[in-house]
Amino acid sequence: MNKKHPSNSFVFILQAIIFFIIILAASTPSFARRHRAKRQKRPQIAYRGYVVMEAFTGTIIKADHPDIKVEPASVSKLMLVAVTLDFVKQGKAKLSEIVTTSRKAAKMGGSQVFLKEGEKFSLDELLYAILIQSANDACVAVAEHLAGSTDAFVDLMNKKARELHMKNTHFVSVSGLYVRPDVHDVTTPRDMAILARYLLLKHPETLKYTAVKVRGFRNNTFIMRSHNHLLKHFPGMDGLKTGYYHRAGYNLVATAKRGDQRYIVSLFGASTAKLRNKKVTELLEYAFRNYRRIRLAEAGKPLETIDVRLGSDKVVKLPLVASKTIDVVVEIGRKIKKKVKILKDKPPFKTNEKVGEASFYIDNKPAGSTILVAGRDVKKPGWSIFNLFKKKS
Repeated sequence: MNKKHPSNSFVFILQAIIFFIIILAASTPSFARRHRAKRQKRPQIAYRGYVVMEAFTGTIIKADHPDIKVEPASVSKLMLVAVTLDFVKQGKAKLSEIVTTSRKAAKMGGSQVFLKEGEKFSLDELLYAILIQSANDACVAVAEHLAGSTDAFVDLMNKKARELHMKNTHFVSVSGLYVRPDVHDVTTPRDMAILARYLLLKHPETLKYTAVKVRGFRNNTFIMRSHNHLLKHFPGMDGLKTGYYHRAGYNLVATAKRGDQRYIVSLFGASTAKLRNKKVTELLEYAFRNYRRIRLAEAGKPLETIDVRLGSDKVVKLPLVASKTIDVVVEIGRKIKKKVKILKDKPPFKTNEKVGEASFYIDNKPAGSTILVAGRDVKKPGWSIFNLFKKKS
């Protein structure tokens, strides 16, 4: 028996009902918001905040939103490295000692060197993996080896942050991965610049790892490549660390040296790696082009010389030695002036006795001062009967 087909009028009514439902759904606010969100592109920004710091003095020469709270992502690994190198410096660990991979470390996701449970590597090799490949599994292996657990190591990271006065930083992980969307590491561009400076001054061997572009791992069966592509393109670049996940954006704490000048750029929250690298390049070029670190005085070194008269016809030179070192970062073209105030000019003088003060000014603004001390002994001239018969010249 032949099946009856629905009439044309019934099909028309059904189509009309479906069309009406679609129109009704599209007109709701939630649907409209979702539709607009799909159409709208994520705003393209070069950063959420940054700091440009001279590495030796810690002087900040340029900044925008330096204290904005950001998610560091893998930049957090710099603190793991700082704590690890503290262990080594204090004799609590050796770079040559062997670290055994735990099950937890082997199961880590994200960027990794695919450690297997029970696999063994030196602490030194794992630091290369952390700073070149940004290996999360290596972070867990190192943390467990040094502190017994990742939680205990996180406590050490936060303790170090407090010691360095990183006032707006808190860690919940050893690698920078968030635990949950609402539980993640927090820092600021200023705080991470402080950490980078600590590594450069106290652990300069950090650059041994961060300057490497490509390195083999596991007998060269795995090739690690640095995520910091400015190592290839920016002259003088030798560190430090990139970081990224979607919500954090593209982050980079970078350092470069040219001659005796070194600067740090700590930049967070770029929309793309290209925008981040372009801005970091711009900021470093600005620093090298416009600023210089100058030593105005050096502790223990002569800064001035005065004439000391001994009797009527004898004069000796007395070096005046700076009691402290003064380094300043100055914009090229600024005028530097030195003013010396002598508090004593007659003998006797004893070595390290306060003799005067030196003050420095940049464009007439105070830039530092130091006490000047006698560089040697100068005795008071003794009385002699022969002085009565000396002929006046």
